[in-house]
Amino acid sequence: MKDLTPIKKALTAADKSGTLIDCILSLESRVRRVECAPILSELHNSGQISLVSKGNLAAISKLEHNDFWMIIHPLDQTIPGLKCSHREVLEFVDTLVKKAGSDGAAGLPNQSLVQWCRSNPQKAEKIVAGTMSLDQLCVAHCVFAIQGLGDQKLAFNLLEHADKTVVAVGLRSLGRLDLKDMADKKHLLDECFKMVNDETAQDVRSSAIETAFKTWEGMGQSDPYLQSELISAVISANKDAELVLLTAMLFYHPKGLVASSIDLILVSAKSEAAPAAALLNHLDHALHSKDERWSLEKVTDVFATQIPRLSKSTESSEYYHFCKWIWEDQLNVSKLFASWLTDGQFALCSFLADMVGEGGKKGRLVELAKVDLPTDALDQVFMARKCIGFFWLHEVTAASILLGVVKNGKQAARNEVEELLFDPLLLSYGGELRDYLTNQSNSPSKRIAQCAQRLLAKHDTYINGLEQTNGLVELLPTNAQRRAAAAKDHERNRDIQKQAHKRSIFADIVSHSTLLYGKKSFTMIHGAGDKKTPSITPLAEFSYSTELPRLSVVDPVGFHETLTTFRLEKRIVR
Repeated sequence: MKDLTPIKKALTAADKSGTLIDCILSLESRVRRVECAPILSELHNSGQISLVSKGNLAAISKLEHNDFWMIIHPLDQTIPGLKCSHREVLEFVDTLVKKAGSDGAAGLPNQSLVQWCRSNPQKAEKIVAGTMSLDQLCVAHCVFAIQGLGDQKLAFNLLEHADKTVVAVGLRSLGRLDLKDMADKKHLLDECFKMVNDETAQDVRSSAIETAFKTWEGMGQSDPYLQSELISAVISANKDAELVLLTAMLFYHPKGLVASSIDLILVSAKSEAAPAAALLNHLDHALHSKDERWSLEKVTDVFATQIPRLSKSTESSEYYHFCKWIWEDQLNVSKLFASWLTDGQFALCSFLADMVGEGGKKGRLVELAKVDLPTDALDQVFMARKCIGFFWLHEVTAASILLGVVKNGKQAARNEVEELLFDPLLLSYGGELRDYLTNQSNSPSKRIAQCAQRLLAKHDTYINGLEQTNGLVELLPTNAQRRAAAAKDHERNRDIQKQAHKRSIFADIVSHSTLLYGKKSFTMIHGAGDKKTPSITPLAEFSYSTELPRLSVVDPVGFHETLTTFRLEKRIVR
């Protein structure tokens, strides 16, 4: 066993010289196999050092970020066993919490304070008394004192206080206590309902809402006491912070809610009073496709309402759980794509396009069910045009949607959609799209099979006609046109490379250099003690190919105009 005497002497001497925190930091960085917390507790409780002295608290506040996180754990572990007054431990905890800031581990000292209060009930009661006297340090940590005491009577007494901050503390304290008696839980919910109806102070209202959800979670779904009443009261107030809080509660405390309560919150989440980004973020984290209480239709309505309200364009990867739920079942895919494409909103269609291409995937098939198609032929054509405009880089996906219209759409729509399949889709893509249509020519659906056969025959005629013009010098591009095309290709490739570097996870953690040619790269690595180690890496070729649409070369202006029109045109509401 390691002799700890030198360490104890060093800590004692450091405290006397005012450098205790620096000494602890040095020990944490050098002495890996020694737990400092028990040593610090022993020395503090024996009076040889004082962790809670003003000088040491000031030294903690001045620590650099990395240094602070080096010593936070031993300091935190000393709290439960500290022998000191309630104010000293509160000042110590408060210093650690404020220095930790918004980090996820910032709450650790408060949890240690709970243990301290459990071991020192008489001193913990002084924290509650200080809260009643509006001592701000006590008010800030009273919740954890009551949690350590486990005394619900003290918490209920705080609800009668004239100061609203203390009332909010009482509500949060009760939310952390494990109330065993059902009557006590209902009494607490009565108080929460009263606060939501009568109080205007936001801190009190938010505390009441959060405490209610925690209490329902402890009660289970068998007795949804005051759920619809309290949630409806919050919704009626129409405060943006509270609407966001409701969706957050769906994630943090969902177990006690019944389906009708979840529906109420989803309906309220369509409000334009609350920030869209916060609502969608909380909602996506709360989603669970296997939970029968959730209605996908209502969830989809929330996303359809809030996505266009986002201040910047969003990527589908930001809403992983929603997209995962959609892709789990083709029926879900059919409903979402048919609904949003028919609606035609730019933001929604862009989101669908990002869903299709998420993770670099190509060739996703979207089979629209007949029941999901719009009933009007003009709407079916409008949906097909939107599909081409936004899914242009995913030609197989676009074709699968258009063939759904061919299979189940109106006669007038079927004819026009078939024309769109040929021009511009098949005229631009002759690779994977043609292979897909070749497979569809043997489809069990007679309409799809015949449509695919007609498209392939027309495409063969088109390609043969192109090949017959190969010998016509008059149709060959001029040198100026070639240079312009080369410059455009170079610019496009440069933009692609910039976007690839911007989205790469390695761009910020490694340096890079550009080699014009060569078989190997040579790098000199500088190590400790000016030691140099050569690193030789053989170079290899990596290539990625994609099919560029033919029309973007043959008629770039007209092609761009067509896509822009398809994307921006508005649906005519009849």
